[in-house]
Amino acid sequence: MPQLISVTVEKLLGRFDHHITFDPTWEFVILHGPNGVGKTKLLELIYAVSSCRFGQVAMLPFVSAHFSYDDQSTVSLQRVGQLSLPGVPQEDPGATELHVRLTRAGAVLCEFPINHTTALPPENQMRVIERELPVERLAIDLWHDHQTGDQVPTREIIERYKDLLPANLVSNMEGIPPEYEAFARDTPVHLIETQRLLAARVTSPRRPVRELQPQMTVTRYSADLTERLRVALAENSTTSQDLDRTFPRRVITAPKPKVTDGQIRDRYNQQGALRDRLATVSLLDAATADLTLPDRELEDWERRVLWTYLDDTERKLATFQPLLDRVQLLQEIVNSRFLFKRLVIDRARGFTFVTDDAGEIGPASLSSGEQHELVLGYDLLFNVAEGSMVLIDEPEISLHVSWQQQFLNDLIKIANLQKLRFVIATHSPQVIHKWWDRAEALYEDDTAPEAAAPPNAG
Repeated sequence: MPQLISVTVEKLLGRFDHHITFDPTWEFVILHGPNGVGKTKLLELIYAVSSCRFGQVAMLPFVSAHFSYDDQSTVSLQRVGQLSLPGVPQEDPGATELHVRLTRAGAVLCEFPINHTTALPPENQMRVIERELPVERLAIDLWHDHQTGDQVPTREIIERYKDLLPANLVSNMEGIPPEYEAFARDTPVHLIETQRLLAARVTSPRRPVRELQPQMTVTRYSADLTERLRVALAENSTTSQDLDRTFPRRVITAPKPKVTDGQIRDRYNQQGALRDRLATVSLLDAATADLTLPDRELEDWERRVLWTYLDDTERKLATFQPLLDRVQLLQEIVNSRFLFKRLVIDRARGFTFVTDDAGEIGPASLSSGEQHELVLGYDLLFNVAEGSMVLIDEPEISLHVSWQQQFLNDLIKIANLQKLRFVIATHSPQVIHKWWDRAEALYEDDTAPEAAAPPNAG
């Protein structure tokens, strides 16, 4: 999987030239600088280029960009035409054309133009967009998105809501060469924006816009966890039934295992400990005591039966392992931060919180800082594909200073579990904390408080 190692952007926001490097052995790199130098726009550019959202790329104000990867791949973007000057209203998007080139080891794999005014869908398909999506058409190639409140061209609307539109409408507009689509699949990127506590409702696009009220993200994630627990239990049930059906035959035909009583007892105890962990996250019931192995030397037939049983149990419990590791890391992070309450997992309700006086509160009753901590942790652990690059804008929002200082430590744990890399844009010296050697200043300004590391930073 190619790893991004550098990004160069010229005239971002019509003014700033930025160059960042990303050591492929690092879990994260940090971007900092005063307001207005393009931290958020840079994250949006990385995300849009990596996820084939070229409608969004074309809307971003920059002249050229160059991305380098550790497999000698490069993506270059060059705008042809005149950008607006800073402070002057943006020109018609059709006045500029974006040229995209993908190379590997110096050989051009593909190149293509992006232009908002070309290849618009026919009028009957435009009416499908209006009918199916929470959008309102303002001009030939301009829409108001009621979910986000912004005005964007047709290509961007289709990119945002491609999962809700007919496949032929989407394919007619995309026009991205298959070589680039394959490259994008190999370089997955996930963007976490500053608005994290409310989630847009896009699952019922035919409902009137006035009825499309935002949903609290913690509530949605709690329901999502309930579904993940259900799926894991169903998978475990299927595996268990298959193994139980063939257990008698396999016991009878199995050769005498070359194992000691000590190996059997150790493996039996390890599986018991794993069952206890699974019970704490509602994947197994808190159980009944397991059969105690006899306090004597085992017979040959007992070893054969027990070793087959242990093999089967290992396969059954393995169906839970990926979910268990992520849920327990989420619990570890949350319970080390929240005061007077702890996160409890319930297979019927997802998240619930038990207070130190034996009370109970739901996730929607958490403070905004607690919700930010929970939402960010859950998003990273459950919604990001393994091996992705994750872009996080202002992780410090609503977090106490001490939580900010622990943020990157938590991120390293998540990175190691999920094999993720991060680009973080922040205003907070507390988030950077001791990691100034991994921080890239997007604008050197001696008057900005964050321009210099604290004297004791190391």
